[in-house]
Amino acid sequence: MQNSLFQAICRMGIFMICAQAVIHFRPKEVYEKYLKLMVSVMVLIQVFLPVGNFLLGDGRQDALKALGKLGQELEKSMQEANEDAAAADELLEKMTLEEIRKRLEEQEEERDEEIRGGEEQERENQKEGEPAREGQNSGISEISVGDIEPVVIDPIEPVQSGQGGED
Repeated sequence: MQNSLFQAICRMGIFMICAQAVIHFRPKEVYEKYLKLMVSVMVLIQVFLPVGNFLLGDGRQDALKALGKLGQELEKSMQEANEDAAAADELLEKMTLEEIRKRLEEQEEERDEEIRGGEEQERENQKEGEPAREGQNSGISEISVGDIEPVVIDPIEPVQSGQGGED
């Protein structure tokens, strides 16, 4: 297919060079417009012959086979891309959940440290003889957090593209 197209382009190039030489060495200037018209028609014929053979002849079958093969390759690539995207989404979900757990643990540790620091301050105040004032806990208010339930995220099904050949 490409070989015949390349040959047609080569023939057309050689023809155009020869046609320009004929037009340049014309016997009279009056014939120039007729020669240009004839060369233009011949160039158009040379352009449309390979295209017509390709569309109406054997090239059509080859093109249909090539398009079918291309369609199959595209479907396979789309399926692989969907699988890769699903794997990436799952990995991202796991990483996000790990990050959330890590931050919650850090916050819980900070809160525990603040509570321990406040208790130590109260003990020191009581040792010194100062009564602990109600509502004053060295600037730290106690926060009670109930049990945190684990978050469950349902997996998302990848979107499937339309199957080729189905109407």
